[in-house]
Order: sequence, then structure tokens, then C-alpha cells
Amino acid sequence: MDGLKIAVLGPLRAWLDGREVQTGPARQRAVLAALALRGGRVVPVQELLDDIWGWDPPASAAVALRNHVSRLRSVLEPDPRTPVSLVSESGGYAMRLDATALDAARCDQLRADAERAVEADDLERAVLLLKEALALWDGAPLTGVPGDFAERQRQRLTETRLSLHESHLELELRLGRHAEAVAELSALAEEHPVREGLRSLEMLALYRCGRQGEALAAYGRTRRFLSEELGIQPGPDLVRLHQRILRSDQALDPSAVSAPQGGRPAAPVWIPPAQLPPDASDFTGRTSTVEHLSRILAGAEGRPGGSAAVCVVHGMGGVGKTTVAVHAAHAVRGLFPDGQLYVDLRGASREPLDPETVQRAFLRALGVPALSIPTDAAERTNLYRSRLDGRRLLLLLDNAVSGEQVLPLLPASALCAALITSRTPLVGLPVTSRTALEPFDESEALALLERIAGPDRLPKEPEAARVLVRACGFLPLAVRIAASRLAARPRWSISALVARLADSSRRLDELQAGGLAVEAAFELGYTALSGPEARAFRLLAIPETVELTPGSAAALLDTTEDCAEELMESLANAGLLESFEPGHYHYHDLLRLFARHRALKTDAPQERKAVLSRLASFHLAGMSNALGTVNPHTRLLTAMGPHIPGGPHFKGYDDAHGWVTNEIAGMLRLAVQMADDSAGPIHADDARVLGRTLALLTQVNDYGLDWAPFVPLGQMLLDEAEVGDDLPAIVNACAILALAHAAAGEYEQARGFARQGYATATSQDPDIRHHLAQIQGTVAAMDPNSVDDPVAHFANAAALSRDAGDSCFEAQCVLGLVTIHLARREAAEALPHCHQMLALSQTAGSAFGIALSLRHLGQVLHDLGRPGEAVEYYERALALCDDHYMPAQRARTLLGIARARFVDGHRSEARASAVEALHLLAELADADQRLASELIESIDAAAQMP
Repeated sequence: MDGLKIAVLGPLRAWLDGREVQTGPARQRAVLAALALRGGRVVPVQELLDDIWGWDPPASAAVALRNHVSRLRSVLEPDPRTPVSLVSESGGYAMRLDATALDAARCDQLRADAERAVEADDLERAVLLLKEALALWDGAPLTGVPGDFAERQRQRLTETRLSLHESHLELELRLGRHAEAVAELSALAEEHPVREGLRSLEMLALYRCGRQGEALAAYGRTRRFLSEELGIQPGPDLVRLHQRILRSDQALDPSAVSAPQGGRPAAPVWIPPAQLPPDASDFTGRTSTVEHLSRILAGAEGRPGGSAAVCVVHGMGGVGKTTVAVHAAHAVRGLFPDGQLYVDLRGASREPLDPETVQRAFLRALGVPALSIPTDAAERTNLYRSRLDGRRLLLLLDNAVSGEQVLPLLPASALCAALITSRTPLVGLPVTSRTALEPFDESEALALLERIAGPDRLPKEPEAARVLVRACGFLPLAVRIAASRLAARPRWSISALVARLADSSRRLDELQAGGLAVEAAFELGYTALSGPEARAFRLLAIPETVELTPGSAAALLDTTEDCAEELMESLANAGLLESFEPGHYHYHDLLRLFARHRALKTDAPQERKAVLSRLASFHLAGMSNALGTVNPHTRLLTAMGPHIPGGPHFKGYDDAHGWVTNEIAGMLRLAVQMADDSAGPIHADDARVLGRTLALLTQVNDYGLDWAPFVPLGQMLLDEAEVGDDLPAIVNACAILALAHAAAGEYEQARGFARQGYATATSQDPDIRHHLAQIQGTVAAMDPNSVDDPVAHFANAAALSRDAGDSCFEAQCVLGLVTIHLARREAAEALPHCHQMLALSQTAGSAFGIALSLRHLGQVLHDLGRPGEAVEYYERALALCDDHYMPAQRARTLLGIARARFVDGHRSEARASAVEALHLLAELADADQRLASELIESIDAAAQMP
């Protein structure tokens, strides 16, 4: 017969126009198999690379793939220049074959014809069709073909062949030909000792041949094999058949099998299935989750006229969904005496099970012979639901990919219940309960570690154990692997394993043991992503940010916020990102490591650097917009450099404050990451962006800055700026270094940088001189042994600000004067400056400046012996703090009120304000907690005095 023919049901072979052709070396044959078995579907290049070379293909793999395809065309196509069978399409390749050109497709067609013959009551024709299908096989499928795809297909095709054998031999027994079938059944059962279905047919054939003893001996061999090799006992179906043979059940006799007229099969015998996987003997934690699921599933009993209970457990890979579901199912299995059905739907793989395959398997488990199952989808579904109706059955549908996959499998009977696990929440599927499973808390993780590694190890190294489970991200799979490694190495200390996990670049390599691997669990979810989703998953993990928002993700991915949010929602639904509130996303620690490993292998270095640059520009634009919102008349932004477009925009002070509060830690982490020498020298444009961002951060007054990273960052920025003779960047770096050194108590270095910055600003840009003059005053004020007069510096800065028309910054400089006078106990001199500061803040429209002015007015009036007036100003400041969310200012204002009321004799009110201030300062981790505690002690001591 003309045309292309391919055989996979044995060694991979191909014929063109009746002449066998050579399919080439092993990997070339793997390419042919991967395309031939896809049913004509276009296979993307990356999918083929993963199929043939694994998840980590070499750099040369894509070129090798093209060469293999070219060589295959040279032997498979009549004219390789115009291919018609092996075609390129949509960024991939496809194999276009006739319906009978592939032996595996011909086998499937013969099996379908046999099923239709059974439906037509023609069992003899069905047997002939199945024999023809089996004759297509020529040994083990895909012999010698390498690659993950080929291995998966080998397993699938081998299972198909055994299923064909079972169906064929089952029909022979139903036709009364047990003597003819017994030899083949015995050989197959010995070759596949774990397939209890084959052993059941062999025992039945032996019994009907009058060989009862041999039938019982066959059962004994299976029981011993399962016990010694797998540690399990035979299933309930085989046990029941053994018992019936022992008591010579007449229903098994040959006389009970009448030759069917027209081949109609006998009515199926009902044997309740018991398919639940074994419960975990070391199951730990999840108490409330299991109790919740058990309550819902138990409610399924005795609900006539209602719907079946359907529970979904979803979460990221490795979080323990299957373990929890199996444990909950075992807890309620006694409520479902008609059986429990289980299937792994392979939802996290590239080839999820289709509902038809599952329905067929379940129907066979429910006593329906394989060839009595309808081929028509609607008829098959009706039969499936009929077999479930009126019975108390529990279905465990593990690892579902979508609602569409699960819906045809759900029972309609209210007596049944279904428990589903999935990496996605299966939105849209009608369910009774949906449970999001999260990683362990620390106590649960430590309990599992102790349960597996042994009870003697944790008490010896409690802190190392805590570090270990944190390194595992509290992920149950990771903790189980770590604990299993310790159990296998009784002389290892926990600290030794912690040391091996300390290197984040190798952590995933360490988290594997036996057949378990965290990376493999993540890989399943990653390979199911589309191209844009996979790119987003990789690139979003590159920056050292705790949280992602649509705005920051849009900058990272260079797309719109709507598109970025849609991609992050897809990743969250796939269990690859977490989102606990709308618009906020983050990675699990181990998933971030996995995504970064993938980015290093997939994305070019310049693309990875561009991701960080885009995020840094987003931060600078956001900081500029925030400062402009808080201080609308500030001139500092224009003085620092040109406007950066983009970034978030804010409705008012609260909005801006909230954004900076959320982003400030991420900004510092990103700056440190970009300054890391190991990533190569920082680009001059990136250095300018970082310098401006950090300089703006030094102007933040109510956020509790961590100054530790500013010294090395500022020095790196200064070095880069000096190399490029970039005067504006030098000014920004000097401002950062002056304040950072002063915060560290290094006043001499701080004064030097402040002077250098002021001198550079004077020569370069007079509009920014007032900023550097104010920094000089700040450094002088912080130094208890300063040789500089801070009053002179602040007065100079205020005058320069006034000349520049920057009333907002002038108010900050006047604040410096107020602070100095208060420190010198010169309250009378401070009072006019307070009023000046209040007027300037009101002109600038700065709520923060107004609140600050009112608080300092209260402090000055208190020092002047006017506590009653002081409280009035404090309370006005407090109202502004409440209206605009200024937590640090609120705490200090409460502290001022407490002092004033204490002096004024209102001890109970004073103590209440001091306690409230203490709680707020503790939340902020503010050092002024000590002042609040001392004030409370003073109030309490005064209350004890007569």
C-alpha cells in the first residue's frame, strides 16, 4: 500500500510506499515517536526539547532538533523540499498521517470496533477484532527510543496491551472457552503478578476446568508476592473470589455460564471497590482541615433528593493535597459501604487523563465488563451515573486539571460524595466546599520532622530544626524529604543538613530523596504553562521583592497593568503564585528559587538585568509621585533630575503613604541586588536612578528607615558617579552617605560627605543647595560633640529654600531650628519658629508638616509651663494623624499628651495615653518605647505616693 506507515507497537519502524526506511539514531527516533503519537497536533519546539532531552536541555538542543527533523524528512517524504507529512507550523512541528498509517491508531480503532460489537451482542466478532488488535504488537513498544515522552508512552501502550489481553480473555471465559484461555492467562498472570485482574481471570478459568487446588495456589502466590515485595495484601475483589472458590460457590461453575444467544453478556456481578491509596502512617497536622472535610463528606449520608457532597482541596505542588485527601477519605470510608473509587487524573502533567478513560475504569471497577461499556459519551455517562445511583460511594479524584475534566465524573446521587484535589481552585465547578491548603506552620513542620527523623534529634538541636524547616519553606514535601534524608543518615546532625541547604542555588538539588523531589513537583506545574505565563513566572521572580502588584509586575514584564494582573492571576490559579488579597501576589520561597533557576537557563543576562532596571525606574517614578503628593510644592524633585514617567499615582497623603510603606523594603532589596558585584558592574543609568530613589527615601520622615544598607549603597553610587564625573549623581550620593553615616554615629565621615555634597551642589545646581545645607544642619545636630553650629546651617538652609520658593522644604529647615532650641532648653526661642513652621506647612498644603508643627508647638508650650494649652495643640495634631495615617507621629503625639496631662495632675488620662503610645511604638519597633515605659513607671510611682 502506498504512503507513509509507522509502527510503534514494538521497535520503532517506518515504511514509505512499501519500502522500509531507516529512522536514524536514538534521539532522531525519539523525535519521530514524539510527533507520530501526538495525533497530528502541532508540538511546540520547547515541548519537544523537554520530551527528548528532559527539563534541562543543552544549549545545542534546538539546533540538533532541527537537524533531526531535516534528516527525517529526507527519508519520510517523497519530496523533502515540500513536506506533506512532517510539517512545520505555528512555531512547532506536526506529523500528518492517514487514519491507518500508525499501528497504535489502528489498534485503537479495532478496540473501538470490538466495543461496538459487544454492544451489538456479537461477542464472537468482538473476540476476532481484539485478536487482530493484539496481532499488531511486536514486543515492547518503542524499544530503544530514549526520552521522557517515550517512557510515558511505553507505559501507556504497555497498559493498553494488557487491557486488550484482559478484555479478550474475559470474553473467552464468558463464551465458555475457559480451557482454551487458561494457559495464556496463567502465563500473563505470572508475568504481571501485581495485576489482580489477570490473576482473577486465571483463578476462575482454573476453577471452571476442575482445577480448584491450582486456583487456590495461584491466589497464594499472589498474596505472598504482594506481601513480601510491596508490603500489602490482595484487594477485596481477589479476596472475595478466593473465598467463593474455597466454598465452591455454584455461581462460579461452568454450568452457570450459558452460551449466550447472540453473544449477550451476563449481568455484571457487584463487588464493592476499595481503591483508596494507603493512609500515611506518619500523617501530621492539618487537624482542622481534616475535621472540616470529614464533616462535609459525612453529611453526604442520607440526603435523598439532594446533591452529592463535593469537596475541592487546592494548593501549590508539594503542599500535601493528596496526603490530606487520602487521610480524610480513610476517616469517613466506613460511611460509604458500597465502595471507594480513586484515580490520579494527572492534571499537573502535559497529558491529563480524559474523563472517558476514567469513566471506563470506574465502570469496570463497578462490575461492568470492559466491552459492555458504551462508546457513545452520553450513553456511557448515563450508565456511569446509573451504576452510582442508590449506592453510598466515595470518589477521590486526585490531581484534577480543570472543572471540565471533573464534571463528567461527579455523582448525581445524594448518597455519594466526591473529594477532589487540584493545583487550581477549579473555579466554576459547583462544589459544597473549597479548601485552600497552605504550607505548614512551624509547629506542624517540626512535628513531621520529628515523626520521620526520630524523636531524639530535635531536642538536641532545636534551633537548627527551626532553621531547617524554614529553609524548606514549611512545605510538607520539602520537610518530608529533609526528614527522610536525616532518617537515612542517623549520624548526620540537623546542622549538617542545614549547612547543605544554606546555598540557595543548590537548595532544590538537596531537596530530593528516593523518588521524591521538590523540583520535580514544581516542574509539573511549570511545563503546563503557556509561553507568556512561563515568561512571567520566570521574570517576576528575579527581583528581591517580597510582594508584587499589578503596577510593579507591569514594569517588570514591560506590559500593561491589566495584562500583568491577568498573568499573575493565571499563575495563582496554577498554584505558582500566592495571593491573599486582591492586587497583591508573592512567591513561596522555594517556588521563587525554582523560577530563578529557570530564568538563568532560559532568559539572556541582558533581559534579566533589564527586568531590574524597569523595576528601579518604576520605584523612582512612584517615590517622585508620592513625595509630590505629600509635599505638592516641593522643588526637590525637579532639582534632582528630569521627570520619570509612569509609576503609581495617588489620590492623597494616605494613598501615597500606604504605597511607600509597602514598597520601601522592596526598594532597598532591589538596590542591594543591583549593586551586587557578582551580577557585573552596574550601568550608569541604573546608578542614577538608584541614587535619586535613595535620596528621596532619605526625605521620608514617618516610615522607620533601616539605614544599614545605605552606607555601602551610597559608596557604590558615589564611586560610579565620580568615574563618570556625574555631578548631580555625586550630590545625591553625598546626601545619602552623610545621613547614613550620621545614623551610624560616624559623624566625622558624615560631615565630610555633607560638605562635599554642598560644595558640589553650589557649583553644579544652586536649586539643590538648600537640601544639602539642611543635611549639614542635621549632621551637626546629631553629633553631640559637633564643632559646627547646627543653627547656622539650618538658618542658611531656610534662607536658601525661601530664595528657591520651596516653602515645604523651608518648613523642614525651620523644624531643625525648633529641634535645636528644644534640645538646648530654649523653649522661648523655639516658639516663634514653631509658628513659622506651621504657617509654611499650611502654605505648602502638607498635612504631615502641619501635624509636625502642632506637635512641636505642644512640646514648646509644655516646656514653657503651659500644659493645658499644650494639650490643645497636641489634640489638633492627633486628629491630623488619625485622618492621614501617620503612626509614628501619632505615637509621639500621644506621648506628649501623656506628659502634659501628668504634669497637669490628670494621671489616669496620662497613663491611658502613655500605654496607647507604648503599644503603637512597639508595633513600629521604635526605640522610643523606652521613653513610654519610663513615663508609665513615673505615673505609677506617683500614684503610690500619699
